[in-house]
Amino acid sequence: MPPTIKKLAFERPNLKFCVGKFLVETLVKLGVEKRNIFVLENGKKYDLGAIEVEPILLEHDVPNFGYKIIFKKDNYKVLYCVDTATLDEIKARNYNLYLVESNYNKEELEQRIIKKKQNGEFTYEDRVLNTHLSEEQWKKFMLENAGENSECIKIHQHKERT
Repeated sequence: MPPTIKKLAFERPNLKFCVGKFLVETLVKLGVEKRNIFVLENGKKYDLGAIEVEPILLEHDVPNFGYKIIFKKDNYKVLYCVDTATLDEIKARNYNLYLVESNYNKEELEQRIIKKKQNGEFTYEDRVLNTHLSEEQWKKFMLENAGENSECIKIHQHKERT
């Protein structure tokens, strides 16, 4: 089991957290000292030595950032986006690596919603349609942004529990 944030904060007091202001209070409550929290702002680029980071505000039902990360030594570019309803406003052309949510197939999810409603079951999937990126949206984004040598990895994929 991975260590908790609180445990990491005490075992590694020099560990730094780079987050939006919306996470500061939560981290402090978990025992992270404010001096170890760097508050990042949407759309600003931050030089962190070996890497450059640019947070991207994502569309979700709670505040959330994605990140554009550039490893300066070899100009290796990474896009990380999870928990978002859309990537329509994000441009990240010809990045080396895309770690992007592809949470569900829209047709399959809609069929699950119909079936669950017919059975009188709770349908959290209604929320998913408005807060997570579909496989179809993922494909569209990759076609518009990924280059011929880009690596594209689907993350945060839904798995139906039966």
